[in-house]
Amino acid sequence: MGNKTLNASSGIGSHLKRYLKEQAIPVGVLLCMIVIGSLLTPKFLTPLNLQNLFIQQASNMVAALGMFVAILSGGIDLSIGSVMAVSSVFCASLLMMTNNILVAVLGALVICAVLGTVNGLIVAKLRVAPFIVTLGMMEFARGIAYWYTNSAPISWKNAECAGTFSFIGKGRLFGAIPTLSVIMIICIVIVWFIVKKTSLGRIIYAIGGNEEAVKLSGINVSKWKIAPYIFCAVCAGIAGILLTARLGVGAPTNGEDLANDCIAAVVVGGTSFTGGKGNISGVIIGVFILGIINNLLDLMNVSSYPQMMLKGTIIVAAVIFSTIKDKKS
Repeated sequence: MGNKTLNASSGIGSHLKRYLKEQAIPVGVLLCMIVIGSLLTPKFLTPLNLQNLFIQQASNMVAALGMFVAILSGGIDLSIGSVMAVSSVFCASLLMMTNNILVAVLGALVICAVLGTVNGLIVAKLRVAPFIVTLGMMEFARGIAYWYTNSAPISWKNAECAGTFSFIGKGRLFGAIPTLSVIMIICIVIVWFIVKKTSLGRIIYAIGGNEEAVKLSGINVSKWKIAPYIFCAVCAGIAGILLTARLGVGAPTNGEDLANDCIAAVVVGGTSFTGGKGNISGVIIGVFILGIINNLLDLMNVSSYPQMMLKGTIIVAAVIFSTIKDKKS
C-alpha cells in the first residue's frame, strides 16, 4: 500500500515537473502579470475586478479553444471573428422572430457550422492554404453580418424570452457564480476531453505533427482535416451567443479583433504555430495573460491604440519564440 502511494506521488510529481518545464514561460508571465497588476493599481485584485475579468474573457476563451484546435491541426482560422458576428446577429434575430432560445441558439450554430464546413472542404479537398481560405471567409462572413442587419445592431431585449436569455449573459448561479464563467469552464472540459481522450483529438495532434506520416499509416487525412474548421466555427458561434447574451444586442461589428486575440492567446500559451504541440491549460493561461494586459490598461485609462500595438508585438514575439522552440526540438 505504501509503495503504491509513493509511486502515485512520484508519478504526480514527475508529471507536474514535466508540465512546469514545458509551460515555464507562460506560467511565469502570468504570475508576473498578476504581481505587476497588483503593484500598478489597487483595483486590480479586488473581487469585483477579478469577477469582471472572468466574465469578459468567457467568449474569448471559447473562441480561443476553437483556434487552438485549428492551429493544433497545422492550420489557422482568420475568419473566427466574422463567424462570431454572424452567430451574434442571427441569434438575436431568431430570438426576436421565434421567441425560442433553443431555436435561436441551434440556428446560429448551424449557420456557423456550414461556414466552417466550407472552410474545411476548401482546405482539405482543394488543398488551398488555410490562411488564404479563412482570409476570404473572414470578408465573406463579415459581409453577411453587415448585409443581414443593414449595418445596424439587433436588440433582443423585447423578445418574450429575453429574461431567460439574459440569464446566460448576466445571471449568477446560487447568486454568486456568473453563468458565463460556468459555461466557459464546461466548454474547457469538453474540448479537453475531445482533444485528449478521443480518436479525433489524437488524429488532429498527429496531422499537425506530421501529416505525411499520417497519410502513410492509411488514414484519410483530407476527411479529418475538415473537422478542426467546423469545430472552430462552432466555438466562434458559441462565443458569439455568449457575447450577444451579455451585451443585449447582436452586432455585425462583434469580433473584429477576435482572430488576433485568439492567435496570440494560443501561441503565447505554448502551442506550436506549426501544429502538433500544445495543451488546453496553455490556452487558458494565454487568454488570461492578454485579458490581464487589457484589464490593466483599461484600469490605468490607457487608450486603445497602445493596446493594439502591444497585442501586435505579443503575436510576433510569440510566433518567433514558437519557431525557435520548434527548431531546437
